[in-house]
Amino acid sequence: MSENLTKQYENYAKYLPSLQQNYSRFAAGSNTDVQRNNYQIPNNFQVSHLDFLKKNSKLWHCGYALYSAGQFPTELIKTKDIIGQRAEGDSIILGDSGGFQLGTGKIRNSADQRHLDQFKNDPDMQFSQWQECGFTERALNWLDTYADYSMTLDMVLWAKFRPESQLHKLSIEQLIKLSVQNLEFFDTHRSRYGRHTKFLNVVQDVGVVDGVDTFELWYKAVKGFDFEGWSLVGGKTNLFPPVKKLRRLLDDKMLDKSEWIHILAKSPPLNSIVFSAAQKTLRRLLHTDITISYDSSSPHQSAGKQRAFALKPEFSKDINSWQFGQFKLSDDYRVATGQVASQFHFDTPLSKFFNMSDMFAHTTKNSDSFVDSFTEHLMVNHNIYTYHKAAIGACDLIYHPTKKDHSKVPDAMLEVADLVNEYLTTETPVTTEIKLVDALIRIGSTDETQ
Repeated sequence: MSENLTKQYENYAKYLPSLQQNYSRFAAGSNTDVQRNNYQIPNNFQVSHLDFLKKNSKLWHCGYALYSAGQFPTELIKTKDIIGQRAEGDSIILGDSGGFQLGTGKIRNSADQRHLDQFKNDPDMQFSQWQECGFTERALNWLDTYADYSMTLDMVLWAKFRPESQLHKLSIEQLIKLSVQNLEFFDTHRSRYGRHTKFLNVVQDVGVVDGVDTFELWYKAVKGFDFEGWSLVGGKTNLFPPVKKLRRLLDDKMLDKSEWIHILAKSPPLNSIVFSAAQKTLRRLLHTDITISYDSSSPHQSAGKQRAFALKPEFSKDINSWQFGQFKLSDDYRVATGQVASQFHFDTPLSKFFNMSDMFAHTTKNSDSFVDSFTEHLMVNHNIYTYHKAAIGACDLIYHPTKKDHSKVPDAMLEVADLVNEYLTTETPVTTEIKLVDALIRIGSTDETQ
């Protein structure tokens, strides 16, 4: 039986790989979809094994992932896709509404693209005509069809700093007002499709802009909506802002009925410790099974851009050992042809079916690249597995009743875990904040060290 990582996450915050459409579509296919020169896929391996959302996957299983509606031009997934065909009860998918794609200007629906382009230099018309654009309705229908939990559609504030975005010339106030309109639309029209997704209210924050605290302005505008959880945006590398927002939500009684909290764009393993500490404390204080999750696209980025297998952190007292390593697949003709030893140099379920030579698409000498899309999808599978294992393994070392081993955990990390709990429970959070920020600096998890 393959390894079930879903069970291992039971008491920890969940890492959600941000799945890319190409992988999700490929893993729903078959061996006949693979085209390689002079290469036969092992008889006991099926492309469908790459669908880790299935409980009976022959490689490994984990039922948590993030998937974005912004990757699709319509409200339906029109090809084979592991999200579109997933079995009920095998997984929990968090749907992203596509605010990122909207903010970058890379919109897949051509009609919406034309609509937004038409008014990109006229912010007042862009504001007044937003509801004529089909983006909001299409996002809602997609999320309600495919996701268990979904982030509401936020008009991202960072679009103000992206000239290529059609939202670039809108003011902070206009972006917030349009986001509220989206919330009202979601709230009014939710549950029109099959899955009846639950919503996480997104809270944007880009700091102080023109003397205005954007978090306070956004939070005041959206906090009255009664959804099932929250999605928090903080500093890219700074772990303290989302923890501070959790304390604010807790104090304001905004978490009493919440089921799920998502932290945008974070990777394990350091984040795993911080958010698991927060989840444990919130569950104790609220007497609920509230879940915290966090996401990144790093497993896909490593495979697609760097042609690299992720190496799990070694975990020791040295904080540097808590970083992912990489094994880059070099274009080595000797390995491609099996002239040199080619076993995997790292732990991966793929080793049950492949060796390193199998990662090469062909054996044509003097080729620019031996890597093809099949190799890339195998890399992605390995990388997602490795990120999950790092998230779980890091938490086991601190929290697990039998696997706990503090001799492999930096002292500052143990301190952070304790201080997160203290910060969320103390009546004097300002004092604890100073100590927590200092400990986060020592583990390299605040912007001050970047």
